[in-house]
Amino acid sequence: MKLPLPSQSYRPLLLLASALMLAAATGVRPLEAQGLSPAIQVDRYRLQAERQMESGDYAAALETLEQVLTLQAEHELELPEGFWVQRAEVALEAEAYDIAITSATRYLEVAGQEGEDYTVALELLLDAEEAKASADRRAALEPGTVFRDCAACPEMVVVPPGSFMMGSPATEAGRYDDEGPRHRVTIGYPLAVGVYEVTFAEWDACVRAGGCAGYRPEDEGWGRGRLPVINVNWEDVQAYVAWLSSETEQEYRLLSESEWEYVARAGTQTARHWGAGSSGQCGYANGYDRTGDQKHDFGYPISCSDGYADTAPVGSFEPNAFGLYDVLGNVLEWTDDCMNESYAGAPTDGSPWASGDCTRRVLRGGSWILAPDRLRSAFRGWSRAGFRGFSLGFRLARTIN
Repeated sequence: MKLPLPSQSYRPLLLLASALMLAAATGVRPLEAQGLSPAIQVDRYRLQAERQMESGDYAAALETLEQVLTLQAEHELELPEGFWVQRAEVALEAEAYDIAITSATRYLEVAGQEGEDYTVALELLLDAEEAKASADRRAALEPGTVFRDCAACPEMVVVPPGSFMMGSPATEAGRYDDEGPRHRVTIGYPLAVGVYEVTFAEWDACVRAGGCAGYRPEDEGWGRGRLPVINVNWEDVQAYVAWLSSETEQEYRLLSESEWEYVARAGTQTARHWGAGSSGQCGYANGYDRTGDQKHDFGYPISCSDGYADTAPVGSFEPNAFGLYDVLGNVLEWTDDCMNESYAGAPTDGSPWASGDCTRRVLRGGSWILAPDRLRSAFRGWSRAGFRGFSLGFRLARTIN
């Protein structure tokens, strides 16, 4: 918004402009070098700032006006009311919104409703407040920003938009036929994703608040708190999502299958976000290892021990490059997609696949009970939408508008 200087300032500034032009024509020294009064120097700086504004150099104009405040402090000047309106205008154009708000407020405090530029100052104040709020919202969308919408809400992180090749190449060890054909998917929108799998503590908060149909999942005696919630089916998850969305007035949901693989890979194309092979798994994922085999004796452990025989508290292992924990291992995560036996005809824009066998829903990520070939970014599982199991949990997405 381009606003004029306060009308009460025009005459001295026009006189000063004439003086500057005369000095330039006659080679007279700069005004401040001639011992001019601080009050005249204030007018000079204000005129200089106005010219810088007209040329579009708002940052320089704001810096020039800071010289006025320096003079004020040195000489205990009483600044003209119009200075604060001018400074607010310059700061708004320079996107220094806090300075704009402070300056407009200062004018309103000094001049009140009787001030000649009362309406101008009020408009500047409102514009600066709106611009600051908008800038704050944009800053909150920066990839890597972590936030919670409420005390009991899951912690979310903003992930960057991008594209990737979904599925696994024919050469990938442990590959299944339903992981192809590979195809490019573009996530062309900002998206917030749960830093962790949803925990028992977060689910129990929903139940205490009267949500989730009052369903309290069995924890198998392993504990609750920061352990990932288990024994929830796809339909149970929809009840949690509905409750959380209502509580926060935000759009929470399950990830689509392609969104899930995009955030699980976090820019990688190897079988796992930490590398191609399963070596190192015990530092990154809770899968079936020697610790689990000592308790359950299923007979297919990886040759390391992560210290957890069942599920592990969320965040116990190293995150991927997007800051997500346990995308592989711990619990299988429900997605929003209907089950299809291949990717032929799959969406390429990040949307969920709403056709196919919708009595079955896709599960991703492997779990604490599965062998290393299931703990891969491309691995696809499935279950009946109404099935509850001790290795089934979920992670949330939140749409960002």
